[in-house]
Amino acid sequence: MSENTQGYEQVMTELIAAQPALYAYICALTANSQAARDVLQETNLKICRRAATYDPSRPFIGWAKRLAVYEVMTYRTRQRRDRLVFEDDVFENLVGQADSEQESLETERYLSFLEACIQKLPCTLRQVVEARYLKGSTVIRVAQELGRSSNAVSLLLLRARQALSDCVHLAAEKGDDA
Repeated sequence: MSENTQGYEQVMTELIAAQPALYAYICALTANSQAARDVLQETNLKICRRAATYDPSRPFIGWAKRLAVYEVMTYRTRQRRDRLVFEDDVFENLVGQADSEQESLETERYLSFLEACIQKLPCTLRQVVEARYLKGSTVIRVAQELGRSSNAVSLLLLRARQALSDCVHLAAEKGDDA
C-alpha cells in the first residue's frame, strides 16, 4: 500500500470519528442544525479533497475545524447575499425542529460535555476561554485584561481548545457527563 493511500485512509478514519464533534462545532457556529448539516457535508468534501495536505503529526480535529470555519464563512457570505434563502432556511428549520429532536438532544449532550470540560480546565485557561468565547472579547482585549501578550493568549486559547476537544471526545466515547 502506498504512503498516499495510507495517509488518505488515516484521514478518512479520523474524519469518521470526528463527525459528532465537527457537527457540534459547526452547529455552534451557524446556530442552525439544517445549515450545520449542509456545512458539514461541504467540510467533509473539502477534507477529502485536501487529505494529502494533512500533517499526521498534528491533531486532526484542529485541522478539520479550521477547514470547517472556512466553510461556515462561505455559508454566511452566501446567506448575506440572498436574504430570501436565509428566511426560507429559518422557516424550514422551524418546521423541521420536530423531526430533529434526536439531533438536538445529541447536540445538547455535546454542549453539556463541553460545559463540564470547561469547568475542568485550569484556572488560567478557563479565564481565557470565558473571556474570549463567553464574553466575546477580542484576543487583544483579553491580553490587556490579563497583562499578557496577544501571542500568549492565542497560545492559551489553542491549548484550551485542544484540551476541550479531547475532553469532549473522551466523554462522548465513554458516554458519561465528562
